[in-house]
Amino acid sequence: MDGFLDGQVNVEGAIIIAESGRVKGEVFAKHIIVNGLFEGDCHAEHIQILSNGRVKGRVWSNNLSIETGGKFFGETAELAETEIVELSAKKGVDTNNTAKERGIKTA
Repeated sequence: MDGFLDGQVNVEGAIIIAESGRVKGEVFAKHIIVNGLFEGDCHAEHIQILSNGRVKGRVWSNNLSIETGGKFFGETAELAETEIVELSAKKGVDTNNTAKERGIKTA
């Protein structure tokens, strides 16, 4: 992710904040890789702060790694089991049933 983003981001997979990237807000993802600047709250199973990464805020994760040169200023806490289940539960949604309920034809 290059450029600047302000707000909330929800990603089922991975999000990468490139060296030129700037994110401010709240991020929910399975894997977050930061090589730019992140300010806010992030929730992920795995968070990596690379050598040019700067994170300021609150981090909820069961697996946080910081490379030499990377910076973290803030608080960290273990990711709650319910948050892990919620990220995984989205994959199990029956889209055909949901579509039928809404009157949408599926192939």
